[in-house]
Amino acid sequence: MSDTVSAPPMIDPRSRAAALRRERMRDRLLDTVLDLYQPGQANGHLVIDDVIRAADVSRGSFYKYFDSLEAAVDALGERLTAGMIGDYRRLFDDDDAPLLRAVGGAAMTMLRAWHDPRWGGFTCRVDYVDYFERASSFDLMVRDALDDARRKGQMDFVSSDMAVDLIVGVTIEARRRLMRGGIAPRSYMDEMLLRIFKALDAPAVTLAAVLDTVWLRLARDGPGLAWWSVEQGVPVG
Repeated sequence: MSDTVSAPPMIDPRSRAAALRRERMRDRLLDTVLDLYQPGQANGHLVIDDVIRAADVSRGSFYKYFDSLEAAVDALGERLTAGMIGDYRRLFDDDDAPLLRAVGGAAMTMLRAWHDPRWGGFTCRVDYVDYFERASSFDLMVRDALDDARRKGQMDFVSSDMAVDLIVGVTIEARRRLMRGGIAPRSYMDEMLLRIFKALDAPAVTLAAVLDTVWLRLARDGPGLAWWSVEQGVPVG
C-alpha cells in the first residue's frame, strides 16, 4: 500500500477568474434589485427592464442568472434571510432562554433597519414578506423560541401563527418608522418590545430583565456584524 498522498487537483486560474466574474455580476444584479426596491422609488410595477437599465447590463446578461424578476427577488430574499439567521445565531445562542431568543430576534430586526435602511426598505416590502412566510428558516426559529417559551411558562398564547404574525407584522411597521427617523429610537424600540411580549403574557419583571440582557448583548457583539454602523451604535434610552 502506497503512503503517497495525492495532490489536490489544480484549479484552472481562468476558471477561477470566470467564476469570480459570474459571482460579481450576480451580486451586481441583486444589489440593483435592492436599490430599486427602496421606499420612494417608482417601483410599484418594477420590471426587468428597470433592473437591466439601472445595472447597465444586457437583457441576456440578466437571464444568464435569473429566469424572471421574481426569481431575482427570491434570490435576494434568500441572501438577506441567510445573513439574518447568521447574525441571530451569532448574537443569541440556542442555549439562551427562549424568551431572550424571541425578544432578541425582534430587537435585532428593528435595530438593523435603523442601522441599515436599504435592508429595512427591502424587508418591509410585500415581496420579501411573502418570501419570508413561505421559505424562511428564520420564521421556524422564531416559532421554536415562542413555543419553547410557552412550554416553560414564559409566555401564554394559543396559536403559534398568531404569535408569529403579531411579531412580524408589528416589527415591519416599526422598521418603517425607524427608517423615517424623527423619533427617539431606543425608547420607541423598548416600548414596542414591551407591548408585543406583554400581549403574549410574558411576565413584566422577567421581560424587563430580558430587555436589559438583549441590549447588553447587542452592544457587546453588534459591532462585529457586517451591517453595524459605528456612528449609530446602540441607541441610548
